[in-house]
Amino acid sequence: MIALLVSLFFAACLLLLMVYINLNLFYTVFLKVPMLSTDKSTIERIVSEISVRKMGKIYDLGCGNGSVISCVAHNCPDWECVGVEYNVAQYLVAKVRNIFSQRKVTFKRKDFFKVNLSDADLVYVYLFPDIMDRLESKFAGELKGGAIVIANTFPLKAKEPVRTDKNTAGKLGTLYVYEY
Repeated sequence: MIALLVSLFFAACLLLLMVYINLNLFYTVFLKVPMLSTDKSTIERIVSEISVRKMGKIYDLGCGNGSVISCVAHNCPDWECVGVEYNVAQYLVAKVRNIFSQRKVTFKRKDFFKVNLSDADLVYVYLFPDIMDRLESKFAGELKGGAIVIANTFPLKAKEPVRTDKNTAGKLGTLYVYEY
């Protein structure tokens, strides 16, 4: 009986893993929205950039599994944190990660182009250049004066950053800080 339960448990875990992998492949191949993960040292640099600012509302567009926004919420408890993710598999992982967090993050399963950013004080993005190009006009049209955008690795083309925090290991993880 126990052997049957263990077998069923492992079969269920394997099935969930296969669903997770296939959903991510679907979003990557068909919707052309691959997942980019931010490494821990870059997350620490993002948190240090945010922690010196007064409290406000931060959006992580394309938050993936929620690792960045969850870390920000943990280290900057005065900030209201919102993660936006369209990939249902990543969204669910982010929601589960948040269950065990003391500081809650609001996660929205939406297309971030349809999320109003007018109340954002800070926006974090780690997205490919073609999406960054499309986001530039959204930022210019929606962000309030003084709002900050932190772009990881891929800079905005038409706007000059107020500061660039280069990663010592190369271009990946370089942070571009913009003020609107």
